[in-house]
Amino acid sequence: MTRKYTKDEIRDFAASYALGNLGDAEKKEFEQLLRERDGSIEKELKTFTDVVEYLLYDASPLEVPAGLEGRVFDNIKKEKHNKTHEGFLYVRGNEGEWVEIMNGVKIKNLYRNPEKNYATLLVRMDPGATFPDHVHTDTEECYVIEGDLRMGGQVFGKGDYIRAKAHSTHESISTENGCFLLIAASEENEMLV
Repeated sequence: MTRKYTKDEIRDFAASYALGNLGDAEKKEFEQLLRERDGSIEKELKTFTDVVEYLLYDASPLEVPAGLEGRVFDNIKKEKHNKTHEGFLYVRGNEGEWVEIMNGVKIKNLYRNPEKNYATLLVRMDPGATFPDHVHTDTEECYVIEGDLRMGGQVFGKGDYIRAKAHSTHESISTENGCFLLIAASEENEMLV
């Protein structure tokens, strides 16, 4: 039996499946979930599949500039050469994309292991930002690079380390002056909002 999923997780899973964005292990897990459920997931999947088909047929063909394909593959080779070397992954400070996941909170993924639902990421919280209470599905590690992080009535600052055990709950997370964090955690935490 697969693990329990929230409605939002099922919706995201169905969307990724319809788009063909799941790895082999995730695809098998989703197909197992389809077999175990009562049909509600099939409805969700059909909605996303219909949208994907509509987008495919509605898209106008683009004229590709001469030489673009070669330049793209050259850049991929350069990135691969620069970032990985004999079992190492390198991510330079100017590489990667910051994504705002909620008001005042941005993340930059450094490493993601979809098979283990594990990620290492940087987090920037603007002054006054808050993060929803959540339950950890696995161990979470947090290192404060700069700023102030407030959790559960305590204030953490530059150089402080916090480790949360699996199934623990993080409550009242905020920052007064903003903060910059390094987080290593499961991607399956359950938000309590």
